[in-house]
Amino acid sequence: MFRADVAPGWDLSVWRTVARQAWCAQVPPEALDWSGDAQASLLPAAALDALPAQNERLSVPASFLPLAAAVLCHRDPRRHGLLYRLLWRIGHGERALLRRATDPDVHLAGTLAKAVGRDTHKMKAFVRFRQIPAAQDAYVSWFEPEHRIVDRIAPFFVRRFAGMRWAILTPYRSLRWDGQALWVGDGGQRDEVPGDDAHEDLWRTYYAHIFNPARLNPRMMQQEMPQKYWKHLPEAHLLPTLIREAGSRVRDMAERAPQPPRRRIAAPRDKPGERSAQ
Repeated sequence: MFRADVAPGWDLSVWRTVARQAWCAQVPPEALDWSGDAQASLLPAAALDALPAQNERLSVPASFLPLAAAVLCHRDPRRHGLLYRLLWRIGHGERALLRRATDPDVHLAGTLAKAVGRDTHKMKAFVRFRQIPAAQDAYVSWFEPEHRIVDRIAPFFVRRFAGMRWAILTPYRSLRWDGQALWVGDGGQRDEVPGDDAHEDLWRTYYAHIFNPARLNPRMMQQEMPQKYWKHLPEAHLLPTLIREAGSRVRDMAERAPQPPRRRIAAPRDKPGERSAQ
């Protein structure tokens, strides 16, 4: 049995280095003890870097590395061994493996990648910054992702909020952007983030005005905005009232007499030298 350590466990470059060492030494998947694996052996394991290389030739389909990058962000402790098993099979002749959706390994990898994709989407949608007291143009947010996606999503927030100073804290990882450089560090605490700020009243007022009761679908809304995120969303305090009043607001809209347009759109004028068709 050989030990394969990946730290941090979501880092693609670290996993690639370890996997390549194992591949070059032709260590089969069942002989690897991946650090953190739920099925890891309790027996002492030898290090990979002491093994001589037997086969250094390895190529994978272009879709493998993006898949691996997503799978590694999942919390499932089987992910490292799963990816190496896929790598091993591809390297030993199953070049079209990733196109076989019914294969158990491929199906599991796809399921883990989709879960990471959903979690990434939720973080993009539900991070809410609050102004830091006594700090000018500095903001902080608290978020609790299901998976290890903070490093993966960091470039999105840098692009989206490049013009302000901000920090995003999660239980296991934190990001800080000073307007010029990004800093990645250990996790933070919920009480490091203000509970409210002056901007949230404006946001709640705006949200209440754009809320369309005629398009309300509570089941779909809870799928897209699960209640576990509500405690961190300022607009969530309005949702019970908005949902409760939606029916009466829709009836009022239906009973209201139709109103003519407030502004008429002028007919286009003929260009010089042209006449309208008679």
